[in-house]
Amino acid sequence: MNEIQSRSPYWLSPGIDVPTRDELMPYYRPLRGFHVDRFCGEAAFVPTEDFMRETPLWRIDVLDDIAEDIRRTRTHALVACFRECQARGHDVPMARQIEAFREVCKMAGIALPDELEALLVLDQQFGRSAKWGSRDPAAR
Repeated sequence: MNEIQSRSPYWLSPGIDVPTRDELMPYYRPLRGFHVDRFCGEAAFVPTEDFMRETPLWRIDVLDDIAEDIRRTRTHALVACFRECQARGHDVPMARQIEAFREVCKMAGIALPDELEALLVLDQQFGRSAKWGSRDPAAR
């Protein structure tokens, strides 16, 4: 399977995507224990008794895999949020947009990963080149 086929329907730009079912092995099974309050955006993971009966190393391995997929999905949400903010001030320089986004996230108590600025810049550059390429008859 090539990189384009493995993209989720939520793909934004290179490196900004969410996990897909294509990444799952056929023997993977759903893990019960996740609970979400859709109205206030709160969530919790309460492990089942079956989960807790597994060895500590197994639990660590599983939780690390879940944490990585959550990290990917969270990064996707941060970039999508930045894009929404960016749409309101498209004429503002990128450095100022990032600074304002950092402030908004800080006020909301949202921690940002160290590499977010680089991802935002790459996402914007990819978006510009994709738009430019779609208008260029030679790029079609």
